[in-house]
Amino acid sequence: MNRYKNGKIFSLFLMCGILGACDKFEAIPLEYKSTPLEEAQEEVLNTIDPAWELELMETNGYVMAFKDKKYDKLFTRTLGWNGGDGVLTTLLPDGNAFWSFNDSFYGVVEGETRARKDCSFPRNSIMVQTPGDEEENLVWLADFVQTTTPEAPRYYQARTHIRHPKASLSDDKIQEGEIDQDWLYWAGDATVCNNKLQVLWNGVDNTNPDALMGHEGICLATYSLEGTPGDDNYMKLISADHHFNDVDIYGYGSTLWEDEDGHIYLYGSYNNYDMIVARTARHDLTSPWEYYVGDEQGNFSWQNTYPTEEEVKRSRIQETDCSMPWVFKKGDTYYMLAQAKWFGREMYIFRSDKPYGPFVDCKRLFGFSDFLDKLGDQTYQNLYMINLHPHLSRNGELVFSTNTDPKNFWDNFNAVGSADYYRPYFYRVYNWERVYEE
Repeated sequence: MNRYKNGKIFSLFLMCGILGACDKFEAIPLEYKSTPLEEAQEEVLNTIDPAWELELMETNGYVMAFKDKKYDKLFTRTLGWNGGDGVLTTLLPDGNAFWSFNDSFYGVVEGETRARKDCSFPRNSIMVQTPGDEEENLVWLADFVQTTTPEAPRYYQARTHIRHPKASLSDDKIQEGEIDQDWLYWAGDATVCNNKLQVLWNGVDNTNPDALMGHEGICLATYSLEGTPGDDNYMKLISADHHFNDVDIYGYGSTLWEDEDGHIYLYGSYNNYDMIVARTARHDLTSPWEYYVGDEQGNFSWQNTYPTEEEVKRSRIQETDCSMPWVFKKGDTYYMLAQAKWFGREMYIFRSDKPYGPFVDCKRLFGFSDFLDKLGDQTYQNLYMINLHPHLSRNGELVFSTNTDPKNFWDNFNAVGSADYYRPYFYRVYNWERVYEE
């Protein structure tokens, strides 16, 4: 019997009075009839293959949220990449998937204790996943310092994938394995155009100690998709336009949606919790961008000029504070998924009839535990960058990854279980669209 099911049959015994004659009555077995809610949940459970290693975490009415232990194990690593945040994915035309990461750990982890040892900290990194969910399907496209001598320094440590032109380290220092800390790029979203991968990389300014992680500008990098993973040309960097959008400070394109209307919608934020949107003229990130802006009377329109702070303050497209929006369409409805405010441990869902909102009817979709499935200290400080991965869906469920960090950065090292901070954990959410059913 399915371990999630309740029993379907029970006996209802009709009792006479305590002192009455009970021999006139017989126990009447009645069949329990499932409710529509129970039938919907059972239907989900019957579609789940045990090989997927899903663990039920929460039910919210019809909505069922599972931990994806198989993908958690896939990213529980001991050599080379062993942690990183960001975690964005794009399905490629050949069936492979592009993965980008922001700050990452490369080096060695003790397998038994899950203690992260000597690692480098490249500020961005990339990987390609071939069809499948085994270790051999992950092709890490890293520039390793050295992979031949375990006893030598920097074993399986890697360099940052794409450097910012303002970064100050010399080429000699980079070859030695040093990492830029002053200027860097963190990943935005990506798309495919003319069989080339276009990736937005957001500039980060760390030169002001009183205002670290300042967003400044967008680089557009273009990669070849000729050949197969492992070939010299596959994922070769064709060009990097470091001045693609020098004025951006709101992260337009942190996530995107390619719509059937011919535009790519590029989502960003003001003050982290006011979602804003731009769009391209065509399904090509190099085509002209325009920005959706509200006027003082609350009327919205598209404009070619980058919005001022006063304009973005009145250009929010959702009704409830949230962060990191993911927009997609099912049927005639556009949905937005986003994290609750202040690193909230709940996911919201909104809906609209347009990809640029307004996104209304906010509902709580599901929540996350206050504890991680790891050795050692299971508490964490922040839950952040909850990202959607549509190409990983098997049966229409939503697939998310999360990022979590320890209370102190140095807790990422040496302690038991330290390697299981600052790495993705995965979740699958079924019956998500039925959250709107009363």
